[in-house]
Amino acid sequence: MSTTGVEPATVSAAELRAAARCLPAGVTVVTSGRGPSVHGMTVSSFTTLSLTPPLASFSVKEGARIRDLIQESGTFVVNVLAAEQDYVARWFADPDRPMGTGGFAETADPSGALPAGGFVLAGAIGYFACRLVRFVEAGDHVIAIGAVERCATLRDAPPLVFEGGAFRTLRPIAPD
Repeated sequence: MSTTGVEPATVSAAELRAAARCLPAGVTVVTSGRGPSVHGMTVSSFTTLSLTPPLASFSVKEGARIRDLIQESGTFVVNVLAAEQDYVARWFADPDRPMGTGGFAETADPSGALPAGGFVLAGAIGYFACRLVRFVEAGDHVIAIGAVERCATLRDAPPLVFEGGAFRTLRPIAPD
């Protein structure tokens, strides 16, 4: 047994990734920090965990820059992207984008900065402002669990989803 308490894998990372591509995931941007020390990253692993108390989580690769900002500020904001915001998802997935406020120049609504830290992005269809409860180590990722302190639906639009290795949008199924 490994040091994580999990048996060594018999499934390769490529096999797991291929099977996971069958499952659509909502696309979000997680932001954290204050003032010039802010950062955002695209995340497709966001989920609500509990209604009472209100809890949410996402996973991030071990060593991701945003982890330290969340640890320092104790807060993060999850922005739910609209279908037409694939360019925002690509921007925040780019490891070469500027750090700090320069990384938000085209996407942040200056009035969207939250007092506790993090940003609500311009055009987002909703957000969850969370206080960090804990990080849970999980293989090569860390799961951030947060207590939802504020959340809102900002506009009515279809969400951006990721499925089959590409960004997509949802469409209703026509009734029979």
